[in-house]
Amino acid sequence: MKIKHIILYSLIASGTLFVSSCRKFVEVDQYDKRTLKTTDDYLYLLNNKSNFESSYVLPLITSDNIAPEVALSASSAWGENYQRAYIWNAYFYVDNQQDVAWNNLYKQIYIANEILGGVMESQNGTTAQKLAVAAEARVHRAFAYYALANQYAPIYDPTKAEGQQGLPLLLTADLFQNLSRVSLARIYEQIITDLSTATENLSNYPTFNYHPSKIAAYALLSRVYLTMRNFEESGRYADLALALDPTVYNLEDYTKEVTFPRLIDDKEVLLSKVSAGYVLGPLNPELISLYREGDLRLKLFIGNDAGTYKGYKYMKPVFNSSGYTNNSYVGLSSPEILLNRAEVYARQNNSAQVVALLNLLRKKRFAADKYVALTAADVSGDLLQSVIDERRREFVGTDLRWYDMRRLTLDGSYFKPVSRTFNGQTYTLTASSPRLVYPINQEVLTLNPEIGQNPR
Repeated sequence: MKIKHIILYSLIASGTLFVSSCRKFVEVDQYDKRTLKTTDDYLYLLNNKSNFESSYVLPLITSDNIAPEVALSASSAWGENYQRAYIWNAYFYVDNQQDVAWNNLYKQIYIANEILGGVMESQNGTTAQKLAVAAEARVHRAFAYYALANQYAPIYDPTKAEGQQGLPLLLTADLFQNLSRVSLARIYEQIITDLSTATENLSNYPTFNYHPSKIAAYALLSRVYLTMRNFEESGRYADLALALDPTVYNLEDYTKEVTFPRLIDDKEVLLSKVSAGYVLGPLNPELISLYREGDLRLKLFIGNDAGTYKGYKYMKPVFNSSGYTNNSYVGLSSPEILLNRAEVYARQNNSAQVVALLNLLRKKRFAADKYVALTAADVSGDLLQSVIDERRREFVGTDLRWYDMRRLTLDGSYFKPVSRTFNGQTYTLTASSPRLVYPINQEVLTLNPEIGQNPR
């Protein structure tokens, strides 16, 4: 059996894990081989946030938050890969180019599998410590598989998921594995299993937000069940997360002299993940029109560029000097919990609860002298659309709009076809388009043909 290469680049990258930390990290058994032995060895893998924090970037480009027309001269700063993603091309990468997202996510799965495969038998740790390390690894693995499934696999349809083609499912760090795809239902089953198992051994809140916690696991379960259209379970896990009192900042506090918290100190961020690169606008004027006077998100989450892009651009948060100014946050956040719960209430036609949750968030997003509370009459025209619009305003510059677009194809008119003009040619993405699924990089398929390309 030949060695499989789906995580070839992960192994090359993760090779640095065994030499870059302090001497206590691992012990040398023989030349050119290092062995993870103690519970602390596995903990150090988790503590090295570079192993799990950097993720992907293309969902920011493929969503309808980007303007319907971008001049070739303006998009030249993106590079050809981003340009091809912008028009949902049949392929994104050429020659020997690597898909950073695919590599990053499978690298995270590999490291999580390494931890789960050995931590419970490790030395010098209590059972509680080992279970806590394993729980964090499960959350990271679940997040990675969810991200992969919502980029490289079909849109989850509960009536078809057993027959939908999913992804290679790797649950051990063994290189000799069958890389044929399992069903999409099996991928989501594993995500749910990992998260449900993890919650039993996680602290309510993280010591640092790049560590998984119970509130983050609940938030991710709510997101996953929303994608699976199991709205009752999505609401239940949102309630469990809300019971832990997640922080939502009053943005007006940061419009003057107060410095917005660095990413690592940001209490709204429940699980820190950042984009593997950055995208600068321009943003869709239709998105900008959703913001109302006094909405501070338009001032603080979005930049304005009078030069190259001549309009609004992604830059969230523009006031954060944490070193990730250009990279988007693509992890889990407190506002997502509120809006997941609001969407479930909207689907249950509970206008009172929808209004209450939207107001809870909006009051902290507007200048006090401009804030006007919503009433039931304000959302009566289309309860679900009012939540979708709020999600777009709140999650600008993140991956969530792309994920929402995909799942809303199963809700009829809530998905609107997206047209773009680029280099003199128009491209349209419809609800039935296979381009709602990203192509598998040819470099991966050359090494592992059994994975198979997605329909184009």
